[in-house]
Amino acid sequence: QYLSGNTKATLFKLNCVGNKERMRYFLLAMLIVGFNIISKASNKIYFLHGYGGPGFEMNRILKAVEKSGFDCSLFKYRSLVKDIDLVGLDLIKQIQLDGADSISFVTHSMGALVVRSIYNYIDSLDSFPIINRIVMIAPPNNGTQVADFYYKFSFLRHVLGPNLRNLTTDSIYGARRYPIPTCEVGLITGSFVGSKTLNLFLEEENDGLVVPAQAKLGIEKDTVLIRSWHFGILFKKKVASHVISFLEYGSFTPTK
Repeated sequence: QYLSGNTKATLFKLNCVGNKERMRYFLLAMLIVGFNIISKASNKIYFLHGYGGPGFEMNRILKAVEKSGFDCSLFKYRSLVKDIDLVGLDLIKQIQLDGADSISFVTHSMGALVVRSIYNYIDSLDSFPIINRIVMIAPPNNGTQVADFYYKFSFLRHVLGPNLRNLTTDSIYGARRYPIPTCEVGLITGSFVGSKTLNLFLEEENDGLVVPAQAKLGIEKDTVLIRSWHFGILFKKKVASHVISFLEYGSFTPTK
């Protein structure tokens, strides 16, 4: 009560400045907390090889994706002896064990069918990470006539294992029976101009095993055709660039 009017006015101004300063610190603290929460949210990229593949063929693309800052993991499986659905269940267990908040997939050939198979189960699970994107490389999404031909022979059915039937074009027992993914899908297919001679069982241009048109599901967000054969496509530098682009932007040719 003994303070002059000018002194009181000065203290009031200082108090207001102090409140503003405290508010700034509070907002900064909230931003830091929010950033920490976001940074703790983990995203993992799973790589799946194809039928008969040992897995190492995915390493070139995997290492390129890792260099771009992604957390990557190669999921190996016994494609010649273990049915796709059983492999899918193993994949689910591994994903749950890893505990990532969101996931994406990069698949080659039959690996796409393994990922599609998990959609039969994940809706019934108590918890499962968000699936962001899938990059499918040369997938037999509608089967291949090559498998149709081999499946006619009982000896080959025995030697080539249970997944031979899963790779056929049969609408009930073949590749078409697996669910359609509900996330963003990027499709990379391979073919040579006039490549009908790569495989006499295929009447259209192909990569030796898969016809590009038979790789399509109809829900792809982006597609790209590479001049290569079925296995060699994994070693094309541009394929690695396309994979990274789609994982980051959901497009093979993003507008930056």
